[in-house]
Amino acid sequence: MFVKRILSGQLKLPLKSPLNTDLNPLKGHTMSANNPDSDPAAAPAGGPSPPDFPPSADKTNRLVFYTGAALSFLVSLGFYIRTMAASASFWDSGEFIAAASTLAIPHSPGTPLYVLAGRVFTLLPIPISTAQKVNLLSVFCGALGVLFVYLLIVRFQGLLSRQAPSLTDTIIKSAAGLVGALFIAFSATYWTNAIEAEVYAMSCFLMGVMTWLALKWGDDPAGPKSTTLIYLMFYLLAMSVGFHLGTILAFSGIFFFVWLTGKKRFTNLEFLVACAGIGIFVADATLYRNGQATLVMLAVFVSLVAWLYVKRSRFAAVCTGLFILGLSVHLYLLIRSHLNPAIDMGDPENLKSLYAVLRREQYPSINLLTRKASMMFQFQHFNSYFQNQFEMFTAFLGKLSVGALVPLGLGIWGMVDHFSRNKKSFILLFVTFIITSLGLILFLNFSNSEVRDRDYFYSPAFFYFTVFIGIGAGSILREIKHVLASQRKLAVPALYVAAGVLLLLPMLTARHHFFSHDRSNNYTCREFSINMLKPLKPNAIIFTNGDNDSYPLWYIQQVENYRTDVRVVVLPLLNTPWYVKQMRDNKPQLPIAWTDEQVDSLRPVPTRGGWLSIKDLALRHIIRENNWQRPIYFAVTIPRETFAPFKDYLEMQGLVYELIPQKGENMINVAMLEDTIYNQFSYRSILTSDWKKDESVYLAPHTRYLIQNYASAFIQLGFHQKDDPAKGLRALQIANEISPQKEPVKQLLGRFYFMAGDTQEALRHYDEMLRREPDNPGLLYRAAEIYELIGDYERAIRTLDKLLSHNPEDRQATLSAYGMSARANLLSRARRYLVRWLSAHPDDQEVRAMLQRFDDAVEVVPQRNSG
Repeated sequence: MFVKRILSGQLKLPLKSPLNTDLNPLKGHTMSANNPDSDPAAAPAGGPSPPDFPPSADKTNRLVFYTGAALSFLVSLGFYIRTMAASASFWDSGEFIAAASTLAIPHSPGTPLYVLAGRVFTLLPIPISTAQKVNLLSVFCGALGVLFVYLLIVRFQGLLSRQAPSLTDTIIKSAAGLVGALFIAFSATYWTNAIEAEVYAMSCFLMGVMTWLALKWGDDPAGPKSTTLIYLMFYLLAMSVGFHLGTILAFSGIFFFVWLTGKKRFTNLEFLVACAGIGIFVADATLYRNGQATLVMLAVFVSLVAWLYVKRSRFAAVCTGLFILGLSVHLYLLIRSHLNPAIDMGDPENLKSLYAVLRREQYPSINLLTRKASMMFQFQHFNSYFQNQFEMFTAFLGKLSVGALVPLGLGIWGMVDHFSRNKKSFILLFVTFIITSLGLILFLNFSNSEVRDRDYFYSPAFFYFTVFIGIGAGSILREIKHVLASQRKLAVPALYVAAGVLLLLPMLTARHHFFSHDRSNNYTCREFSINMLKPLKPNAIIFTNGDNDSYPLWYIQQVENYRTDVRVVVLPLLNTPWYVKQMRDNKPQLPIAWTDEQVDSLRPVPTRGGWLSIKDLALRHIIRENNWQRPIYFAVTIPRETFAPFKDYLEMQGLVYELIPQKGENMINVAMLEDTIYNQFSYRSILTSDWKKDESVYLAPHTRYLIQNYASAFIQLGFHQKDDPAKGLRALQIANEISPQKEPVKQLLGRFYFMAGDTQEALRHYDEMLRREPDNPGLLYRAAEIYELIGDYERAIRTLDKLLSHNPEDRQATLSAYGMSARANLLSRARRYLVRWLSAHPDDQEVRAMLQRFDDAVEVVPQRNSG
């Protein structure tokens, strides 16, 4: 029917916008010549359309609807439970689990509602770990979010259908709802958010609830109780800030939907004033740090609310009151911070510090005008995430993922069909999608050097796009029904087959993403934290660098009570006065002699080489005041420039460097390191019991990056055991199992095979590496060394020639090629390397002297322009 209207030219944009018509989303609307959204082919002109499903549907229709709803919830719940993270995960998960378990305060803006909900889940009487219970909160909210995608698709389709809800129509709506629901359930980002302790599953769930409430309000916007739903939305919007500010973006589409509804129990002016309060709050929390500007805007806002109230309009005042009431959940931060929990980020003990936490003042402010990367890069950045969401197989056509074309096409089809049939409800959905995609691209302004993938910020965009996918699936099924309407015997079977094919599509996505989203046996984060703390001496101090080497330690200490004698110090946080004071005052206390006034007055200090930051000053102060009383360690994840002043006093011990009272260069206690990484560390989820890579566990890119620290420890050990080739080779082999991509592994493993007497394996290694990376200079150089050692001078020199063809300025490769040629008695060839270098670098006196010695030794008369 939709296709027929397009081909016949019946589908035309009205000259007068239909958006001001009072449409009743669930009960249908009048079919008349005055209604541009009406479909004359679907119902008699002037007659009312039948009520939509489910309010007046019969029991069979209800059964179909509720069966689809149950399947959307239970299938996603089952998959999420099956693939749920076994413990804490890297990034924020460890902090959130620890905060929920101890009722603490995680990083700004504090997410108090998430902490409280997580705490409730930790009390569940089920035989799983605390980490799994908090993960279960995301599982449950994720499945509820999937359910609301189903409900939204069915409701939106109710606005597009002009026919009585027959059993076939009900099946179409429910099947389409299930298609969209399963696509979001198995989409890459949403699935990840739903199986680990994070805020985004809960955020998407509530966004779905609020969009559904908006449609519910649209049933009877002028009804006596309709305004109650608007009040509820304002309250939920404010409450949602308690787990993620981005949830408030769901209101963008709702605003236009309410604004464009003609008959309602409040005026657009009242609604606009009520929404202005939300706008001021969001702007103050994100766009600027000028509190005075906020005060001015608040004064104007309060005056308007008061003026309306005096005019006997309570709407804006009630909305504002409920919004403030919803925000009051953040008073938890104020109350809890006074009790000094172990994790007390921002230390919001007074209203001023609470305000700073809510505004994320410890982070740089947002500048929308200065782009951190080109807009083209930022769009491509989003597009790469978007295509990955619904992939059914891996295949690419240029930069386009073929595996994502079908769901992408369904979503676009759904947009067009939705727009053509009901423009006001289309605005509700489309505006929300645009704000959570294009709007966030502009607002978040990501650089091309982010520390991690940022796909989770776009979760709402993927969430709402699957609603369009479901609408598109329903449109296709309705077209099939319409085309085969005259062939009753074929219509129903064809419809069921088409529905089955459409339902198969998200299952292909589930199959494609299952292994990469199965966290049920992934313990890398937990083991990483234990391995970092286990070898430390009692009452140690360990300095860490950021989220991924700090939050796991917080989790293991606060939740599993492991090595609580160790004080974890997050170096970047030492730039903040509140953290310095906490480290000084809270047990286990750091040796800090500064008073509050001295801490507050700390400022960066200029030096001859640059600046000493506050954290640099605090670090030096702590080391000086400690005076070797307690052992001090630095995590290997800390940038070397941070501990550069102490590098000659650091001894490498696995995942940490210990500060020791003796000077040396690249110090390693070989015996201690060997015992630590072989006997004390656990490599569960990384290596099997026979030291081979555990292929049964998927490790995400950021996890593979972190576990390179294990490989580095084995490389260091192997290098210091080179006098014992068997031991050195074993260490390099294990490093290769952990991180085969590390350059030292690729370059040195062949050499260690050769030293251990396995020449064939050495050659095989380099041949394989050069097939993968034929232009890798380090590999070419190492391979040339092995070829020379086995006497294959021609191959060795040819390998160096390839290296020089890519980089003629490589002096070391030039001299190596010269030396190999000379040792192979290829004297003219050897001389050419020196002459060629001098022709480009005539001032290199060392090489010129080398050429002179060569000529004297072989009694060769140099010729002009030789080589």
